[in-house]
Amino acid sequence: MTPLAEESRPVASTDNIAAIAGRGAIYITAAKIWFIVSGYGITVTLAHLLTIENYGIYRVVINTVSIINAVIVTCTYQTVSKYVSQEPEKADSIKWKALGLQVYVGGAATLGFFLLAPVVASLLNDARLTGWLRLASLITLSYSFYSVYTGYFNGKKRFDIQAGLDISYSTLKLVFIILLAWLGFGVTGSVGGFALAAASVLVISAIIARGGDRKGDVRAGQLLRFQSYLLLFTFVLTLLQRVDLMLIKALSSPDATTASENAAFYSAAVDIANITYQIIVSVTFVIFPLISQSTFADDRARTQGYISKTLRYTLMVMALTATLFSSNASGVLRVIYRDSYQAGSQALRIVAFGMLFFGLMYIATTIISASGQPGVSLLLGVITLVTSTALNALLIPSQGLVGAATATTVAMLVGTALACAYLWRRFRTLMSFASILRIAACAGVVYGASLLFAPASKVLVIAQLIALSVTYVMVLVLSGELGRSDLRLIARVARRS
Repeated sequence: MTPLAEESRPVASTDNIAAIAGRGAIYITAAKIWFIVSGYGITVTLAHLLTIENYGIYRVVINTVSIINAVIVTCTYQTVSKYVSQEPEKADSIKWKALGLQVYVGGAATLGFFLLAPVVASLLNDARLTGWLRLASLITLSYSFYSVYTGYFNGKKRFDIQAGLDISYSTLKLVFIILLAWLGFGVTGSVGGFALAAASVLVISAIIARGGDRKGDVRAGQLLRFQSYLLLFTFVLTLLQRVDLMLIKALSSPDATTASENAAFYSAAVDIANITYQIIVSVTFVIFPLISQSTFADDRARTQGYISKTLRYTLMVMALTATLFSSNASGVLRVIYRDSYQAGSQALRIVAFGMLFFGLMYIATTIISASGQPGVSLLLGVITLVTSTALNALLIPSQGLVGAATATTVAMLVGTALACAYLWRRFRTLMSFASILRIAACAGVVYGASLLFAPASKVLVIAQLIALSVTYVMVLVLSGELGRSDLRLIARVARRS
C-alpha cells in the first residue's frame, strides 16, 4: 500500500489485533444485519406502494447515484480511519482537515453529478430521470462529510459508536422513504426521503464528534493522495456491482416503460442474490488487519493459514445461501414480492451464484490489498468490469434478464479465478481441493432436495429454507468438513471478542 507517515512503532501482537478486529466485526455485523433487514423493508414496501414502472425508476436512480456514493464513502472512510489509527493523538486534527478536504472532493462530486444528470438520463434511455438524479445528488453531499465521522470513530476503535450511527441511518432511511412514498410523493418522495435521512445522520454524527483538541500537523496532500488511490479501485468495484442493472435499463427494450419494468424485475432478483455477498462483508474487517500484520512481519505460515481459513469459511457460508436462492428462486421471490416479480425468477437462479463468485473475489482482493498490493486488486477489478460490461452488452439485447444474470456470473467467475491464481502464485496456498469438493457436494445435496418440493404458501417456503439450512449443516458434519476443531476455533474467537 502507499507509504504514509511511516514511523518506528512497536507492532501489536496478532492476538490483540484479532481481538480488536473481532469486537469490531461483532458491532459492524449487527449494524449490517439491520442494514439488510431495513433495506429489504424499504424494498418490499416500495414494491407495493409504487407502480412497477416507478419502482424500477427509483431503483435505477438510487443504483446510479450509489456508484458515486460508494466511492466517496469508502475512500474517505478508509483514509480517515488509516490516519487516525496510525496517529491517534492527531485524531481531531485529521478529522477537521478531512472535513475541509471534503468541501472540494465531495463538493466536486456532488456538483459534477448534478450537472451531468441529463447526460446520464440520456444514456439510461429516459430523459425523465434528470430531476430525480439531481435530487439524489444531495445524498452524495451528505455522504461526503458523514464518511469522515465514520472513519474517525473507526480509527479510534469506537466501533460501538460507528455501528450506532449506521443503525440510526438505516432506521431513518426506512422511516423517511416509506413515509413520503406512503403520503403519495412517489419517486420524488422516495429519493427525497433517502436524502433527508443522509442529512439527518450527518447532523447526528457531527454532534457526537464535536470538540476535541487539534494537535499536530496534518497535511491535506497526504490525505488526498491516499484517498485518490482508493477512489479508483472502489469506483471499479462499485460499478462492477451495478453495470448489469444499468445496461438492463439501457439495452433491454427501446420502450422506456418496458425497460424500467425490466429493471424492477432484475433488481428484485439481484437484491436477494446480494444477501450472499452481504453476509460476508464483515469478514473483510477482520482479515484485513490480520493479513497486514502477518505480511508486515513476513510470517508466511501464518499468512497462509489466514488465507486458507478465510476462503474456506466464507465459501462454506456463501454456498448455502447461493444454493437456497437459486434452487428456490420462485418461492423466495413470492415471499417478498408481488406475483408480477416472478419475471425475475430465472435470472435469480443464475445470478445467485454470480454473487457467490463476487463475494469470493471481494475477499481475495481484500487479502491482496492488505498484503501491500492494492494495484493488483485494481487490475483484477478492471479486467472483471470490462468482461462483465462486454458480456452484458452482448447478451441483454437477445436474452434479457437471463442474459444479464449469465454475463454477470461468468464475469465474476473470471475475476475470482484470476484473484485466486494470484494468491496461489504469491503465497502458494488457497483452500484445500478436498474442502471445495465436500462443500460443493453438500450444496448439491441441498439443491437436489429443494427440487423435490414446491411449497404453495409463503410460510411453507420459509419453513423449507430453514429445513434445508439445517440439512446443509448436518451434511457438512457428516462429510467431515465441519468438525470439532472448527467449533473450537469459533468459540476462541467469540471469547476474544
